[in-house]
Amino acid sequence: MIGGILMKFQIRLVERGDVWNIARVVHRSRGLDGPLLDQQVELDVARFQEQGVVHQLESNTLIALDGETFAGILRYGEFENELQLNRPDVDPAYDERAVTRALIGAIWSFTGPAITKATYVDYATHSGNIGDVFLEAGFSRWVDRLDMRLKLTEEVGPAREDMTFQGYSEEVRERFYNVYQSSFTGTLDPMMQWSADYPEQSFVMFQTRFGAFDPDFWVLATNADGQDVGFAIFHDFATGRYAGDTVLLYTGVSPQARGKGYGGEIVREGLRRVRAKRGPHHSVSLSVTRANKPAEDNYRKLGFRPIEAFSVYKLDKVEGRNS
Repeated sequence: MIGGILMKFQIRLVERGDVWNIARVVHRSRGLDGPLLDQQVELDVARFQEQGVVHQLESNTLIALDGETFAGILRYGEFENELQLNRPDVDPAYDERAVTRALIGAIWSFTGPAITKATYVDYATHSGNIGDVFLEAGFSRWVDRLDMRLKLTEEVGPAREDMTFQGYSEEVRERFYNVYQSSFTGTLDPMMQWSADYPEQSFVMFQTRFGAFDPDFWVLATNADGQDVGFAIFHDFATGRYAGDTVLLYTGVSPQARGKGYGGEIVREGLRRVRAKRGPHHSVSLSVTRANKPAEDNYRKLGFRPIEAFSVYKLDKVEGRNS
């Protein structure tokens, strides 16, 4: 809405040559304008062309048009049957909520039959949260989560001596997978449901989806009786929200080994390994479901501190209703 006038936007898929306007909208949504904006867009596009990433930028994006003007863009990713939506970048000349409504209202028109649900992670920006817009569009508030972070300034010593650890290798793959698979029994994290339903695929996904993984950061734990009791999976992130950090992607303990203090020690071993390779100025991040209070409390005891709370929204595709 501009000046009290209700806007109607045309929604289309990204096309070749849109990279200039995409860069312009992104920078304008972050407050850049005037000659500096034009200069930055030219620099960005030249860099994208040099790096050979223009094709990537001109994909998986919906465009909201006001005539010939780019009012906003919605970038997304596809994983299995899920459409993962980013927060739209909206030109400040337009109402962010109005543009967002138009974009998410059109998503099913541009997806194939294999996509059966959409999710959105609502992190706050300078203009606040927009989860209410997704609720209005039929999404449900699926799960509340908390980002936590630990700077590895201090050495991480062992709290117990009755466990041994090893990194990932093909020799321990079957053992690692067996304890990984068993960890989903009784899980308190709804966001791990796909992994619980398809453990073999998710096991491979953790090795491939986020780029090359460091086998030393995949920790397999064995107790004094020689039983594999749990694991932790850490991964370095060079870009995105956690750029520069190592992220604890997932950790678990087999059902028969729970309640014995293994979980905290497994994470501590991972932290020791990360600190040994990345140094005391490095940080480790993680995300925990707020309903899983025991896990959150354990991370706090290990020194992790809350960074930001956020919510995840989900919409299941129903033929004839939202398609």
